[in-house]
Amino acid sequence: MSEVTNPIQACNDIFLKPNGVFKAISEKDNWSWLPFFIVVVFATVPGYLYFGIVDFDWFQTMQIQQSMPDASPAEIESYKAASSADMNQMIVLISGIIGLIIVAAVQALYHTLVTRNDEKSIHSFLDWYGAQWWMFLPSVLSALAACVLILLLEPGAQQSEAILAPFSLAYIFGVEKTSSFFSLMMGIRLESIWSIYLASVCISQWTNFSKQKSVIVAVIPTLIILGLTAAFTL
Repeated sequence: MSEVTNPIQACNDIFLKPNGVFKAISEKDNWSWLPFFIVVVFATVPGYLYFGIVDFDWFQTMQIQQSMPDASPAEIESYKAASSADMNQMIVLISGIIGLIIVAAVQALYHTLVTRNDEKSIHSFLDWYGAQWWMFLPSVLSALAACVLILLLEPGAQQSEAILAPFSLAYIFGVEKTSSFFSLMMGIRLESIWSIYLASVCISQWTNFSKQKSVIVAVIPTLIILGLTAAFTL
């Protein structure tokens, strides 16, 4: 296990040598601010770019067809008048940041509760909260890919928001927004598998849990989210 001496090195090593990173952040304070800012920025930029390029009238029409299929012309006009591309860009920025903070807090609480009776585990909620941002770093790769794909679009493009998650099954298999499977397929992402792996490494590093138990603990939150998504959309 190579020694990790600074947070910049840790952001690089987390992808291929995560054991050293989680060992280091368990001993160092304030290292998790760097991945926090990286993840937050890259999580919000693709959505901001998307609403600056997409044909917003087309986007609204697709939204209405899915959520209000029986809407009257007056309701459709009212819906369209109440929203704008600029407004959606601001919503993406605000909700993206708040959403990530909440998700990280919920997962940190889960990890704290699951590991609290382990003899080796001495980590507090804040320790686990900081660790979440390291687990989220694979999402940066997906965000980078999304930014590239969006910037290649022509202004006014009629492109599904699946492009925001290019490593999702929805984008890979071209699942249409109108499909009942769209939300579920958007939730199944290749980078999520990587994040689950990082979570299992952290749990194994910080506790006496076996590798198998660490994987099970790490994958449960994702399975719950996908299960709830399927229950409400299928």
